[in-house]
Amino acid sequence: MVRGMHPESAKLLAQVFIEQEAVWPATLSEEIFFQDVVAQGMAPLLFQRLVAARAVTKAWPDNLLLRLRKTALQQAAFEVIAERDLRHLLSAFADIHVYPLLLKGTPLSYTLYPEPGLRPRCDTDILIPAKDQSKVKGIMKKMGYAPLHEAQVEYINTQMSYAKKNIQGITCRYDVHWQVSNCNRQFSRDFGQDFANGNIFTQAEPIPVLGENARTLSKVDAFIFACFHRAGHFSHSGDRLIWLYDIHLFCQGMTEAESKQFYERAQELEILSLCADAIETAQSWFGPVCSQTLQAVMQEGKEKNAAEASYQLLGNNRNDGIKRMTLLELQGLPSWPKRFLYIVQNLFPPPDFMLWRYQEEKKILLPWLYFRRFTEGLRILLSKE
Repeated sequence: MVRGMHPESAKLLAQVFIEQEAVWPATLSEEIFFQDVVAQGMAPLLFQRLVAARAVTKAWPDNLLLRLRKTALQQAAFEVIAERDLRHLLSAFADIHVYPLLLKGTPLSYTLYPEPGLRPRCDTDILIPAKDQSKVKGIMKKMGYAPLHEAQVEYINTQMSYAKKNIQGITCRYDVHWQVSNCNRQFSRDFGQDFANGNIFTQAEPIPVLGENARTLSKVDAFIFACFHRAGHFSHSGDRLIWLYDIHLFCQGMTEAESKQFYERAQELEILSLCADAIETAQSWFGPVCSQTLQAVMQEGKEKNAAEASYQLLGNNRNDGIKRMTLLELQGLPSWPKRFLYIVQNLFPPPDFMLWRYQEEKKILLPWLYFRRFTEGLRILLSKE
């Protein structure tokens, strides 16, 4: 389910990526297709594929190809600036003895893709140990990164966003996390504590192309996280093709030994059904490339859909997803006092969070904002879908 994407755009993209003859439909608007492709993060990849396989594309508008080329070049240029900025930031972190992990799109662009510019993203996600929050806050301020007025609340938001515009006029953005996932504390706790080998920080792998201070999740952990991250956003926004392409590349590059580790890790974390759904959906878009072990993951995952609580994350819509996510979070908390605190914080967050969440500055509006949040929550709770 790729929400907001026009069916003709989806059909044409699928034809290109599974190497079928892709004839431009007479009824498809060039502007609609271009906007769909950009929204899905697929423009540089699509342009690369079209250049490599021009023989299977017929009657594609020349102006569209020029726009895709321009977008791909802009992304490549941005990558040069973003890489330099990231290297500088990681070096500054190392100077204060903070050794983070890079998450999501940025490390994947350097480890999965032939060129980092093929994997667009709006920011770089950084995971730090919770104990280093104050040090990181200080160094970000010292280096000129402006906080985006994001408020942190233990049971709602465990990240802080920063941005800085450089002399070229390009803005580099960072999301600094001290919990792996905002959508599920139990997964963050279990995933962060690698069952057999210590934790994800000790099992991290270097990214040599980004310098001596760049590290990311191990390949197996990165694959697990890609599947869970997709599920965490699914009910709010549906699938995003660039996330599915990440998963496709993981499937393509996994050895049999790595696939077995992935299988065991997904079982331990009780997210086999989520992983199976992610792999199957990626295959439906980009073709089957799975090892025998990953095929077994898909088969067993389908059988566990009802048994694994985490499968609730794949909600039908935003309201359904919020209800499922809340239930899953409450089930994962270890005591009733913590569950009570979770409910209270979600219903009545601190004032700073409320002003940030609703983009208001006047504190006099807080009573109205709390009433609005309460009624929104009640409407979600009572919705039937």
